[in-house]
Amino acid sequence: MKKSETIKHSGRGFKAAFIIFLPALILFSAFMSGAAYPMSVTLKDGAVYKAGPAGHENLISVKKDGTEEIIDITQIKTIDFSDEASGTDKNASETAAAELKIPADVKAILDAVPDKGKFPNAGGYIIKDEDIYTLNTDGTYKVRSHYIFKIFEDRAADGNIIMGYAFERESARIIMGRTIQPDGRVSNLDPKDIKEGDMFRGAQFYSNTQKIISATLPDVKKGSIIEYIIEMNVFKPLIEGYFCPTVYFVANEPKKMCRVEIRTPKGKKLKWVSKNFDRIYDKNFDILEAVKEPKISETANETVYLFEIADVPEFISEPSMPAYKDSMPYIQFSSYDNWDKIYEWFNANFDKHVNAISPEMKSKAEEITKNCKTAEEKIAAIYHYIQQQNRYISIKGDLVAGLTGHDAGRTFANGYGDCVDKAILMSAMLKVAGIESYPTLINAGGPQWAIEAAQLELNHSISFVRYDSREIFLDATSQDSRFPFFRTDDHDRYNMVPQLKKHIKSGMPLSVQKSYRQVVINANGGISVKGRREFDGAFEYWTRMANKSLKESEIKDSFKQRLNVTLPGVVLNKIEYTDLMDLNKQVVETVEYEAPDAVIVAGGLILFAVPGYSFDFDEVSLKERKYPIDYQYLTRTENTFEFKIPEGYKVKYVPKNFAVEDKYIKFGAKYEIKDGSTIVFSDYFERRQRTVDVDDYASYKSNLESIARYAGEKAVIEKTGR
Repeated sequence: MKKSETIKHSGRGFKAAFIIFLPALILFSAFMSGAAYPMSVTLKDGAVYKAGPAGHENLISVKKDGTEEIIDITQIKTIDFSDEASGTDKNASETAAAELKIPADVKAILDAVPDKGKFPNAGGYIIKDEDIYTLNTDGTYKVRSHYIFKIFEDRAADGNIIMGYAFERESARIIMGRTIQPDGRVSNLDPKDIKEGDMFRGAQFYSNTQKIISATLPDVKKGSIIEYIIEMNVFKPLIEGYFCPTVYFVANEPKKMCRVEIRTPKGKKLKWVSKNFDRIYDKNFDILEAVKEPKISETANETVYLFEIADVPEFISEPSMPAYKDSMPYIQFSSYDNWDKIYEWFNANFDKHVNAISPEMKSKAEEITKNCKTAEEKIAAIYHYIQQQNRYISIKGDLVAGLTGHDAGRTFANGYGDCVDKAILMSAMLKVAGIESYPTLINAGGPQWAIEAAQLELNHSISFVRYDSREIFLDATSQDSRFPFFRTDDHDRYNMVPQLKKHIKSGMPLSVQKSYRQVVINANGGISVKGRREFDGAFEYWTRMANKSLKESEIKDSFKQRLNVTLPGVVLNKIEYTDLMDLNKQVVETVEYEAPDAVIVAGGLILFAVPGYSFDFDEVSLKERKYPIDYQYLTRTENTFEFKIPEGYKVKYVPKNFAVEDKYIKFGAKYEIKDGSTIVFSDYFERRQRTVDVDDYASYKSNLESIARYAGEKAVIEKTGR
């Protein structure tokens, strides 16, 4: 029997919490005397119930939905005595609770806590999640949030409250906070414990306008309930009239009540769009159909949009699923009928910043493009220059600069800038070279921008370039992407191009890796390998980024460590890359190594597989999925292995050719026998679409698993007897 013990101090002493792990356990009813349900048990199926003695040492009584059921201890995974004290301690606890006069509001909160057995996977339970947006007649607005949360597990015990705000435009305050214990005791947040400070003061980020307000609620632990009310007041909207609430319903923990109220001056119309209600992937969330549209009412002075729903299940994520906002229903509001106001605001800043071309910057642009013969060569030269010579550092004096950047000449002279600064500098230097380019705004790495309603769901800025009847996107914040590639988290996402007054979705350039290996098989079971790999796109980006700052010895150790996973005892003779700092040249890897016992020698037979050749498709590890698979970007790999068999051996068997193709992938592999002493294996694997629809999961899973099985097949050669 294993147990862990935690001592918790309280006003009346302490209690010890024991968690007993099964499977083999003998319980004695005398140990559990004095209470009907002195503990909770977790069954092997994950369900949690209150439990007590059943009058027999191998039986336990559990309380399921108000009824008593007797079960055998073999059905139990763990027993937890931390929920209740036993015997005298429990009676003392009950007496203390009886003596404590619990206020009505606290009692109402305690009464709202469900049996945690109903939510076996949850770390806690959201009793109340309420946001109230109030738009004033002068365009200012405030958001008040009220949150109450019951902590079931230690992993959910977080009493921190943190709010960020731009103090020149916004104010924030923590109105109240408290922690409620199961017996009704309340610990209130002391206003003196609320702290304020700067948000960004790091090496790469600095802002003298972004502040944070924070506090830590007292006495937060497993079993506690936390409650707080916070308020954000926007007294100077970034753009005139900007008011764009987003309404979410689903969280990682179950909710008893979710309520959002949006109050506007009477007569003020808001545009809103319901997202992802047309296809709700998890049927547990079909209840959200009830809040697809707001309930709209009017008072004497206001129009009120109300969303209210009870008993919302928790969201359980899956491997490689799309972003939350691409998977869950939500509502996006906007105070604008169209994008014109936002376009105009950005244009007023972008136009002047791009046109701020200093003589020094003009001279440098001309210098680095003087030997370029084509527009493409000019773009590549300027792109690579900004990537490597202009460091990524964000220093912002206000929120406007954070979104619209600084003059191009200033960024050039400083030698640093953030994403917006670099995109502006890119457009300015390309303008000197006679090439059309525009800074864009994008939500990199996140959900798709809901462009049906005008609002600023963005976190990044890149470049949109036009030349020779072509349109491409580039991201100068990356130091390791060779033209024309750009960061994968920018792929297939809407870009707002304010100067063109439209949104354009970025492309998905294919990332390619080609590998060639010559493998000499020795009769003693060892192999000698020589080869090269050519990297492009994301493969090149990762290789360059991972190795450029390493010493040769570190590169060798890292590569050898990876080889050792499938080839124990490998001797790495050579690993080299082309110049990793030269963005004008493709990264190429050359390698030589030897590995003992890499093939199976069985009498006169030798069996071998392609060394290091395997597929790990973790995204299809689930038997069934509720959500699509999102790969973020597209790839193609090609491999060629040329096996030289030992003298005196001949080919006995090679696996058959194999191919799989559907709308998402294309795979093919084959073995060829050449001149009796050489076997050539070649394959290709191409990912055709970013997202795999959940309706196609079963067939897609089957296809990937068949590829993984094929990769493990072996060829056989045998002695000729000569």
